[in-house]
Amino acid sequence: MSSRNTPNRIKSHRSYTVIEVSELLGVHPKTVRNWIRADLPVADEKRPLLIDGADLKIFLKQKRKTYMHQSELHEMYCFKCKRSQLPDVESLRFIANPAGMAQMSGYCSECGCRSNKYVSWRDVDNISQKLGRKLPKAEKHLNL
Repeated sequence: MSSRNTPNRIKSHRSYTVIEVSELLGVHPKTVRNWIRADLPVADEKRPLLIDGADLKIFLKQKRKTYMHQSELHEMYCFKCKRSQLPDVESLRFIANPAGMAQMSGYCSECGCRSNKYVSWRDVDNISQKLGRKLPKAEKHLNL
């Protein structure tokens, strides 16, 4: 499992050596050298190689974006199929979470693999309408 290299640890006004970057992010120095070969800009080709903090932040953010999967609001990413799929309507569940979020869980319509996705609670009605499913209505509460 790969570690997530957070760009928040890097100060953008500072220059770093390869060893400093590896210690800061918790990766091997060869990993940083591979990033340099993969177009991470360096100050010059003289030793020690100096990496500008702003350039390193931009590189890590772009590297992270390549692994992100975009899907439509009513779709869920299936890790077995390796693409966004529509969930099985019968298995779809919405679980309320704090701060206006809902966990959308269900099974892939193609392979039957379980998938989860966090959505905003205000989008639950739109998702249900696009999938052709009606949400159960809550009963009226008694006021004391």
